[in-house]
Amino acid sequence: MKKHEIHILKKSAGFSGMKDELSREVEVFLNKKSSEGYEVINVSFTYYEATELVAFVTICR
Repeated sequence: MKKHEIHILKKSAGFSGMKDELSREVEVFLNKKSSEGYEVINVSFTYYEATELVAFVTICR
């Protein structure tokens, strides 16, 4: 049975270019986890109350 993990990364809306910055953070995070043997299941982005951009990342081992 595979173990699933959900990670949340976020950026505040006051940060200019927050979507690009958060995308880079997610990419670095996923590259690190992939090298540790994790499989990426899902990545989704959503705005929370128009003040934060949130990335939900699901991985499993």
